[in-house]
Amino acid sequence: MYKKLLSFVICAIGSMFLIHTLAFASEDVLEDEDAPVSDNYLKEIRIDSLESFKWIYSTAVLTVYFNNGTFKQGFALLLQDGFYLTSSELTYNEGLYPQKIIAKMQDDSADPLICIAQLRLKVMDSNKGLSLLETTAFTDDYCNTRAESYYHKRIYDKYAQNIFSKKPTQELIKDGLYYPIIKQADTFGVRRTYFIKEENHYNQKLAKEISYGYSLPFDDQGRFVFGKPYFDKNGDFLGIFSVLTDSYLPVLIKKEIVQAFICESTEKNILKDQVFSNVCKNHFYHINSQTKIANNTQK
Repeated sequence: MYKKLLSFVICAIGSMFLIHTLAFASEDVLEDEDAPVSDNYLKEIRIDSLESFKWIYSTAVLTVYFNNGTFKQGFALLLQDGFYLTSSELTYNEGLYPQKIIAKMQDDSADPLICIAQLRLKVMDSNKGLSLLETTAFTDDYCNTRAESYYHKRIYDKYAQNIFSKKPTQELIKDGLYYPIIKQADTFGVRRTYFIKEENHYNQKLAKEISYGYSLPFDDQGRFVFGKPYFDKNGDFLGIFSVLTDSYLPVLIKKEIVQAFICESTEKNILKDQVFSNVCKNHFYHINSQTKIANNTQK
């Protein structure tokens, strides 16, 4: 009887050791950024080191308050001249626009997320699923307004993102998409995932199908979802996770749609910002030139 019990214990310990070993092997594969990519490879990869992902310091966590006592939370991305890009899903609630918006960020010199600024809604296009916010005041660590400090200026000058790269999103997403998460210690982390397919949506105004972006695995959806920025492995902006109002379709709004949203706002004088005006002129001049060259080549 004793020998049988001893054999059982040894087998149990051996099984536990084997399971533990396999679990570690599984984690090693999950952490391997060079693992082969296939259409069905939708496993997320957790990345603890932020050294290669400087865009994380351009990311803000928003708390958006409304007059009816409700609030929403999500992400935003810091752009030039103190503007933030986010999802229109965060800036509209049952007919109400935001009463107050607080942005928290993480600097490379300290881990915890802290209050940075108060924002207000500048432009919103629910058909495109996008909103642009502007800074109205800077804040201290406890979200009380204060004068701009060296700390604020450093973040705004050093980490403001230029989202007007000309390389198509379709070429950038092949090696995976990187996005921010909030860890339990109230700090940022980074994960990687892969898109499922391109998403088209029927635009009633244009009376045709428009490619707005890409669907993502359902595992990517959590407490903080909308406004989440996505990047490629080299830090090139890919788009913002949002929802299209007409279909209520959650989708990664690709950067070409984001660029059009900003440039249309400048053309209509809704957004009067010299930086964006200049960038939009140069950007779309390049796009039009490339289109003309392609058309002439085909002829």
